[in-house]
Amino acid sequence: MASRWYNPMSWSFFGFNDPKTGEYVEVQTDIGGQTRSGAVITPKKAMAIPIVWSCIKILSETVSGLPLKLFEDQPAGRILVKENKRALRILAKPNPYMTMLNFIKAAVVNMALRGNGYALIERADNGEFIGLVPVGADAVEIDTEDDLLYWVTLNGKRFPVSPQNMLHFKLFSADGICGLSPVEFHKEAMGLAKAAQDWSARFMRKGGFTGGYVIYENFLTSEQRDQVLNKFPKIRDGDVEDIGKMGLLEGGPTIVPAGMTQKDSQFIESQQFQEEALAGIWGVPLYLANRAGKTSIMGSNLEQQTSGFITFGLSPYIKAIEDEINDKLFAGTALFVEFIVEGLLRADSAGRATYYKGALGGSGGSGWMTINEVRRKENLPPLAGEEYDRVTRWEMQTNVQQD
Repeated sequence: MASRWYNPMSWSFFGFNDPKTGEYVEVQTDIGGQTRSGAVITPKKAMAIPIVWSCIKILSETVSGLPLKLFEDQPAGRILVKENKRALRILAKPNPYMTMLNFIKAAVVNMALRGNGYALIERADNGEFIGLVPVGADAVEIDTEDDLLYWVTLNGKRFPVSPQNMLHFKLFSADGICGLSPVEFHKEAMGLAKAAQDWSARFMRKGGFTGGYVIYENFLTSEQRDQVLNKFPKIRDGDVEDIGKMGLLEGGPTIVPAGMTQKDSQFIESQQFQEEALAGIWGVPLYLANRAGKTSIMGSNLEQQTSGFITFGLSPYIKAIEDEINDKLFAGTALFVEFIVEGLLRADSAGRATYYKGALGGSGGSGWMTINEVRRKENLPPLAGEEYDRVTRWEMQTNVQQD
């Protein structure tokens, strides 16, 4: 029988197919749980809420889609590293099963839902890193009793991992060691959104029927109650096709509807409020999640929202990943990795034009960037000639005038 490989992160995070029975098994965790609305929220159930899915998808796909470059600090400034084949290979394909794009996607999804993402650092005998393997948050225990130590459980085996051999990506933290989980701390908001989603589904399944009461002026015997119930279709247990069925009642009963309609319960307004609250947890603008009914997405307002999303929504994930990789993989060297975000900022054309104008020495200023530095930020090829790397445009004009 052919062996089957199971990614420990995926099955412990969302569930897995039991190798013995082949049936899907959902893994219950201590993250989330029962809410006051009655909905049980786990990372998987949270992803079933459309606005949560949209926010996590936008964050993970946007961060993972940014170029991750390796640089080296030199006295003359940073340079792009092209010769370190080992490091560049790991940064392109951290393990045999995934590229860096999918590795970062998984890290961001874990951070966004659990507050923490983990990956084992595989090292050669000489200590050089040779691979990065994601590990599910459920498989990791953090021990701080004597010193910081990670206990990892994989395939029924529990083993310790030192901090130097564990990439630990985390969002903001109360102790600086373990990130705070959005699912755990905002399960009530997610539970309310999930309960509203489930209620709407049941409402539509019943054809908008909310039930009701059949009222008689006098008490009925048990036999009479059974006769009345038999006159009605079992709408409560049926589908929308049962709504059109009729019952014949004798004895002058009064039928009173029960419950509230979607309009009475301000259902649409409640859903919109929950979507705004959940999108705010991850700092994702509503227009990016296709929820822009009350938001202007024209012109400069769109550019400002995009710039704000990069600064306040994406930046925490970008900085967490950069900081952890640089600390664990390149500490003690002049090498460092950095995401290139200029491509996302290109939408802010007016702001970029103003910035580059001042950087190059426009409007009578001295400037602080060379022409080729600006071109590199715009992913354009450098111009030939030392003067384009050595001086700003203002200095070039000044030298021409002096000559």
